[in-house]
Order: sequence, then C-alpha cells, then structure tokens
Amino acid sequence: MECTWRVLQSSRQFPPKCVTHRAEKVVRLVIFPGDGIVQSRVREAMMARKSRSTRRAFLKTGLSLAVGTAAVGLTRKATSGMSEAARGEVRGRLIYDGQPPERKKLKVDKDVDCCGKYDIRDESLMVGPENGLANVFVYVRTRGIPIPPDLAEQMPKRVTLDNHECTFKPHCMAIWYPVQEFYIVNSDPIAQNVAFSPLGDLPANIILAPAPGDHIDAVWRFRRSQTEPVLIVCNYHPWESAYILPRDNPFFAISDLHGNFVIPNVPVGEWEFQLWQERVRQLDLPQAPRGRLVVNVKPGVNDLGVIKVRPEQLKVV
Repeated sequence: MECTWRVLQSSRQFPPKCVTHRAEKVVRLVIFPGDGIVQSRVREAMMARKSRSTRRAFLKTGLSLAVGTAAVGLTRKATSGMSEAARGEVRGRLIYDGQPPERKKLKVDKDVDCCGKYDIRDESLMVGPENGLANVFVYVRTRGIPIPPDLAEQMPKRVTLDNHECTFKPHCMAIWYPVQEFYIVNSDPIAQNVAFSPLGDLPANIILAPAPGDHIDAVWRFRRSQTEPVLIVCNYHPWESAYILPRDNPFFAISDLHGNFVIPNVPVGEWEFQLWQERVRQLDLPQAPRGRLVVNVKPGVNDLGVIKVRPEQLKVV
C-alpha cells in the first residue's frame, strides 16, 4: 500500500491516514502489511530531508557571503581610492529677479504674554539685501552616488533645531541621517511641540518642557532618505514651521541670504541635482525643468553661475 504522509516537525505524532498529494512538501513512503517500523522510516526520511535542506542552505549562504564580500570589496576599493582629484565642488548663486515683497506679519494668538512681544513674520520667501534668494535646497537627486569614507569624520555629529523666540531656528535644515542625529531643544519659557511625518518613516510628535529645566531637549534619528524636505510644525503655535531634508548622502546645501550655495567633495561624474523651495516645492526654471539640473562634475570648482528666479516662478503676486 502506498500512502503520502504529512511530516509534522513540531510534533512526534504522525497522522495515521493517507492524504492526497498537494503543493506542500510531503514524504512518500511504501507501507507493507504488518510493517512495524513506519515511524522509524518516517524519522529517517525526515533526517535525510533535513540534511539535504541544510546542505542547500549552506551552499546558498556561502554563495551569498561570497557575492556580498566581493561587492563590499569593490565598494571599498572605489570609495577609498577617491582622491581629492576625483572630487569637485559645486557652487552657484540664486537671485530673486524682482522687487521682493514685504514679509507678512503672522498672527500670534497663543501664549501671547511670551510670543506676542516678538516680531514674527512669514519665512516662506527670504530675500537678502542684495536680492539673494535664501532657503533654497540644492541636493544630488541621483541615487547610489559614491561617498568618500572620510566625509563622515568631517560632518558635525548633529543638526540642531532650536525653539527660540516662538519660532523654529533655523527655518531650513538638511541632515545626512546615517551619520548625524537630529537634536531638538527648547529655549523658550513656555512648552513647545515639534511634529513631523517623513514619508515611509516614523512620525514624531515631541513635547518639550519650558526652559530652563528638565526635558527641554530630545534626540531623533531618521531611518529613511526623503526625496524632498519634510515639514515641521508646532501643534501649540500654528505660525511656527520649518523644513528638514533627510538624505543618505552629504551632497546638499541650502542657499544663504546672499543666495550662495556650496556643495563640496562631490564625486566626479554626471549627477542630477534638485532645486527645491517651499512655496513651489520643485523650483521650475528654464534651465532646470521641475527643478532638476544635470551637472557634469569635474575636479575643482564647478560654478553654476547666477541663477535668476522671477517672482511668478515662486508664485509671488
């Protein structure tokens, strides 16, 4: 009599009946009338199957380790051999091409005794005295760009957001999240809240006690790179906002009040850069459709020159 038996590894009892053969793995045995060693044969079949599975797993693991080791070796060779001559600096200047509007004074209707004494204004369009366009994110959009290993030692260990005078300072930040931590502190004598929701990452809703005192700071670790900056808000004070860009590489910059930005140590090669500004997100320009600009980085300084941005390109009316 020929039967197909299920092998239940979690139990020593075996079902005493035949079952039809399906997609699951089973053991096929030939049982003779009066045979008293069925369980023994099942155990032998199980041991043989387990031995074959172990050998296959060992071979797979060995192959994976070999491939992984080779890949790591190639990566280390590529990055460790990246000399200064194989890197370039990307720089440029963003100019607001028009008469900048007066920054709107924001409504302050919470904790007025503390926050009402500050001149809190809209930061969505920051133009410097020489029409420099500030707070524009410029970063490498291309995935998998090689990173020289010595850069991690050169980066500050944390990026700081301060709740100061009832506003977030600075307004725009970028963070190399595998290397840097996000440090949040409250300098105000009132409780503050810091909340943000990165795409595909853990959301945060942090409460900070009034300063001075305990529980006035916190440390946050991002776990995923973002394709664009993440909005930060305060649920206590609706006028407060900021942006942070978590990236898996350090090739980013934020323009200052002169409109200048500098990204050092970019590997030589052709990379796509993203220009992002909070009013319009992707800064669509004739030379950078959807804010994307391909740059062939060469050793030394790669100056993109002056990039003019008209009011209508920032939805300024």
